[in-house]
Amino acid sequence: MLRASLKGMASRKARLALTSLAIILGSAFIAAALVLTSSIQATANDLNADRYAGVEVLVQPVEPETQGDRMVREGVPADTLAAVGAVDGVADTTTTVTWMINALGSNGKVVGGLAPTNAVNWEDESIDRELREGREPTADNEVAVSAKFVSDAGLGLGDDVTAYSLTSDKTAYEIVGVYGYPGERDTLDGGTELAFTTAEAQHLVFDGQDEYTTVAVHAEDGVSDTQLLAAVEGVIGEESQAITWKEYNEEANAETAETAAYISYFLLGFALVAVFVSVFLIANTFTIVIAGRLKEIAMMRAIGAGRGQITGSVLLEALILGAFAAVIGAALGVGGGWALTSAASTYLLDTASVSLSIPITAVVAALAVGIGVTVLSALIPAVRASRVPPVEAMREAVKADKPITAMSITGGILAFIGAGLMVLGLTETIDKSVEVTAVGAGLVFVGMTLLTAWLSRPLVAVLGLLWSWNFAGKLGRRNASRNPRRTAVTAAALMIGVTLVTATGTLMSSVKASIEDYFEGSIEAELIVSGPITAAIAPSFDPALMEDIREVEDVDAAVELYYDPADINGTEQFVYATSDIPSGVGLYGGTVEQGSLDDMSDDEIAMNASAAKEVGVGIGDTVTATFTRGEEPHEFTVAAIVADNENSDGWYVTTAYTDEFYTTRPTSALVDVADGADVEAVSTSVDDLLADEPEVTVQNQEEFTAQVTVIYDFVLIAIQLLLGLAMIVAVIGVINTLILSVLERTRELGMLRAIGMTRGQTVRMVTVESVTIALFGALLGIGVGVLIGWALQRALADTGVDVFALPTLLIAGYLVAAVVVGLLAAIAPAIRASKVNILGAIAYE
Repeated sequence: MLRASLKGMASRKARLALTSLAIILGSAFIAAALVLTSSIQATANDLNADRYAGVEVLVQPVEPETQGDRMVREGVPADTLAAVGAVDGVADTTTTVTWMINALGSNGKVVGGLAPTNAVNWEDESIDRELREGREPTADNEVAVSAKFVSDAGLGLGDDVTAYSLTSDKTAYEIVGVYGYPGERDTLDGGTELAFTTAEAQHLVFDGQDEYTTVAVHAEDGVSDTQLLAAVEGVIGEESQAITWKEYNEEANAETAETAAYISYFLLGFALVAVFVSVFLIANTFTIVIAGRLKEIAMMRAIGAGRGQITGSVLLEALILGAFAAVIGAALGVGGGWALTSAASTYLLDTASVSLSIPITAVVAALAVGIGVTVLSALIPAVRASRVPPVEAMREAVKADKPITAMSITGGILAFIGAGLMVLGLTETIDKSVEVTAVGAGLVFVGMTLLTAWLSRPLVAVLGLLWSWNFAGKLGRRNASRNPRRTAVTAAALMIGVTLVTATGTLMSSVKASIEDYFEGSIEAELIVSGPITAAIAPSFDPALMEDIREVEDVDAAVELYYDPADINGTEQFVYATSDIPSGVGLYGGTVEQGSLDDMSDDEIAMNASAAKEVGVGIGDTVTATFTRGEEPHEFTVAAIVADNENSDGWYVTTAYTDEFYTTRPTSALVDVADGADVEAVSTSVDDLLADEPEVTVQNQEEFTAQVTVIYDFVLIAIQLLLGLAMIVAVIGVINTLILSVLERTRELGMLRAIGMTRGQTVRMVTVESVTIALFGALLGIGVGVLIGWALQRALADTGVDVFALPTLLIAGYLVAAVVVGLLAAIAPAIRASKVNILGAIAYE
């Protein structure tokens, strides 16, 4: 039986080639994902190990408890530094002063985006900085910059760079040095860095206070880190904390591991989708191959082979095929993981040094999945092969296709249960309605996948009418529907990928439509002044410009907005300030429910209804508010309550307290243009006034909405690309099924050719069959995907996703793509079918 299996595989190697390709792709994706995430973690761990190398103890501020506290830098006071330096066993101390700032490039724009620009004191020894040009800064008007800043900003040695923080004015500094990092790195984390004197760094980070982000403590010879830690903890105040370098490194590595795990789960999710799709391909391949070997299997049974031996021989073929493909996939995956790691390091982190890590789990997982999935997928066909009666298999009569009742019933039950859970979740009568809806959508997805066999015969027959204007088209249509189980398995592989992309596209389109509807329906202003949503620190602008904006011709009203995550009656609340509260609330779509916003004094406050309910206050009540940069709390009297509105959620005060806000300058503004005026002309005038404000721009509602929603386009593109592997596997499945079907129908094709079918008609027949199957899978995927997307949109309606929108272009694109896939998949099988030797086929045994 072993020799028979090996010889059989050798004679069918071409038939199994496409199947092995699907296994290779799935195994490679898994290995690559694990190598990539492991390498990212290893690279980050190396960087963590370089930070504060040689330091025994670190003193840092106590971890803040609220969001507002996190936004404002609290440092280690100078008296704590002095006390630590005087501790017995301390050899010396070094300090770090660092936080995010803004710096302008040669084009006058803020450098950076998601990756921040940090200020640091040159004396900081947390990481080695290697001067490449010039010298270190020695005066407060001098700065050394990282090599990445030079490339991003378009500036160099001897140039002036303008830098500022949330609490400092724009200041020009002379670039006196350019530096890099160990390992020939231009950056540590993808961001840029400017190194100042300690005093100037404190001016930018701590508003001139004599404080430090971290104090690094070096021990004298013979003093252990634990001994030093105990001594240091005895002299620092409650506002500071001390940890050993080992603890610091472990915490940093743990954060890196958590991030890497999320990346790994994300990538492996798509890899498993591709593997799941390959299950259909493998099962279909073995089913068709075994169907063509029934006489061979019957003969083996007749000469003494038992059922177990037949099953074992098929599983042995699957094991050999899976092992062969998985080994190749694992090798390709390791190589692909290395390439992805290098690309991520070069283009995302700009590091020349990459710590390639090949975990044993990557190889083991790729081999286990490749082999396991292949063997399990072949199990049912193997068992079926062993149950074929020898006498029946040796007959010439064509055996009818097996009923598909069990599969259909199972699919129907799962789909029914899933639909019930979706309805239950959407009624919002239970807790965790979103989660219940998602589970229901998943069951509907699985159920519909199993129901494809039941749906295939009627739907494929209807779809086939599109091509039934001639003899070849009619035959192709009947071929596609003659074996529902085979057609269903082939189409299901394509359906899975299309379902996931369509569901995601529907949800993303609904999110975008909801945001657009939200701005159109609630913001009453035509122009919005704001910064990019990807900015590392909140964009802001000079409040003095508001008077100039109000004086622009055809501007009816213009209001600025400050914000602060303040503490109100012991709860964290967002507080907004504007110089014209009635206009501000009105332009943001708010309406007053109780009280009045007119003539609010500095000791009065307004809030939306839900905020009032949360804190438990009403008109005339007193609340206590402490702002992020404030030292003392302030008492306010509630003057008005505004109806709930996503734009006006929060609390409103006058601009008397903005010096204590996190952002001491306004972060956005709304400009109301007179009816009938030229909005574009007004926008140009306002933009001219903002020429010296590089952090913000003026946009109309359409432009602003596009900026806010662009992230959802990127998400959809990323998901489409990652699901592309599953789609490739599905296309391979269509090709493989058609090729094997052509081989299986050799005698039939020969007979058709013998009675007059031309080669061209043969090609058209196979092409119609291919396109019909591909279109069936795509349509089913689109239908299920739209249903799931709609259910998720309705479940998220309370979170603001209250508009349902179909991604019509995406759906149309996938329908066209299905036709193209069907045409491409038909090329090789159609050519092979057209070249069948007529006499040889008729005499085929």
